[in-house]
Amino acid sequence: MHYGFLDNKLEEKNVTVSFDKRAHKIDEKTLLFLNEFGIIEQHGDRYATPARYLQKIRELRSSGYDGPLGIGLQGHFDTPNLPYIRSAIDVLASANLPIWITEFDVSARPNQEMYLDQILRELHAHPAVKGIMIWSPWQPLGCYKMCFDLTDNSWENLPTGNIVDKFMRELSHEGFIGNSDSNGYFKTSLFHGDYQVKFSHLNAATRTKSFKLESTSNTQKIVLKFNFLLEEGK
Repeated sequence: MHYGFLDNKLEEKNVTVSFDKRAHKIDEKTLLFLNEFGIIEQHGDRYATPARYLQKIRELRSSGYDGPLGIGLQGHFDTPNLPYIRSAIDVLASANLPIWITEFDVSARPNQEMYLDQILRELHAHPAVKGIMIWSPWQPLGCYKMCFDLTDNSWENLPTGNIVDKFMRELSHEGFIGNSDSNGYFKTSLFHGDYQVKFSHLNAATRTKSFKLESTSNTQKIVLKFNFLLEEGK
């Protein structure tokens, strides 16, 4: 959206549509993303507004690409404008396509850790955002502007790494303990993903089972059956 590099070099208008069609023909199940920067980072980039992004999607469709499509937002942030981030994603969500933050980082500046925590939580909280990829490749001399370091060269966490680890721990239910009712039912709220559950009884050996929780807005009922051989009278 910012540059027509491929179009100019190959002297073909909308050459990306041809590439998208070819990729879809090779693998129909692959989700292709229109990956762009400046859409949600800040207001004022006239080349990359949520409205222009949606227009680009319409152009892809009208040009004949009818395969799966996702919204890729790079997310190279400086000082964040949280209300703008939220409203921009709201606009993009109207396309009913999966939204991924594909290159998330926060530039080195005062309050970097605070901004990182705020933006990470804002992005994760939006129901239209299906995934976040952190842009943090390790380099001996430190990261370039459009990425950020989470560890030092000894792989020890920097303050930014502590923020990410803390957030990830909040998403995990590792170590969570709950009690079922007299009928064996237990109700809780979980993030989608893969889980391993350990069932224990005072008079029986611990049993373990795994299950997968899909991403959905509906309540899911998971039935895990165990046969416990208890001592008589227990």
